[in-house]
Amino acid sequence: MTNAADQPSWTIGVWPFDATTAMLTLQSAHRPDVMITRSIVDEWADATAASEFQRVRTSAVGPATAEALLEQGFVTRQELDFLVADLTGSARPAVRHSSWHVRRVRAADAVRIDVAAFGDEWALDTAAFEHACRATQNFRVRGATRGVPLRIGALGRTLGYCLTGVSDDASYLQRLAVAPVAQRRGVAGTLVSDSMRWAAGQGARRMFVNTDINNVGALSLYQQWGFESVGYHLRVMECDRTTLVGRRR
Repeated sequence: MTNAADQPSWTIGVWPFDATTAMLTLQSAHRPDVMITRSIVDEWADATAASEFQRVRTSAVGPATAEALLEQGFVTRQELDFLVADLTGSARPAVRHSSWHVRRVRAADAVRIDVAAFGDEWALDTAAFEHACRATQNFRVRGATRGVPLRIGALGRTLGYCLTGVSDDASYLQRLAVAPVAQRRGVAGTLVSDSMRWAAGQGARRMFVNTDINNVGALSLYQQWGFESVGYHLRVMECDRTTLVGRRR
């Protein structure tokens, strides 16, 4: 659904693996100055009034949108550090020899890895994964595969994957997931290196990524690859549906 020209467009779907939560996706709301108005919040209330959702949860939004949503009864569900790396320089660490091979990965395998890495609350299901792939002008999904599989049962040999998107001269490390059994084994670094090289080859001059402010391991990894905070955080916001509809009335 598209709103006024100075407002972000938005869609409402179902939160992955949770039919009781509406997923409110706002385009470009990660920018620091993008603002939403009370009239848009009223539209969300109308869109969910007759539904069976118990709550509404947003995609990651920037400071201005987050503050506006707090005033409308939303609370912060997750806070994310937003980082950027320069793809035009040569200051990135050299890629060490790795036993991991980067190649194409099926969507079903990517989703299985995502669930293993993030759990049901924050993992992507098939619909959310496909939606993420369509979020940029161009994208690529790659998985890290080992020649000799670890003892991981149904996950198979592919133990990590990365979804990278490019729009104009900006790129986004949209999703990086590594199965717990393979974490701290060089999988994530292999995928980040591959992602940055591909994005630079597509003409991107910078790469953005976000991660939970308490995810020390991920923050350390990205910093090793030259990522620095952009200076503000993103937030995933949530509101009880009855509160949202009640404010509309």
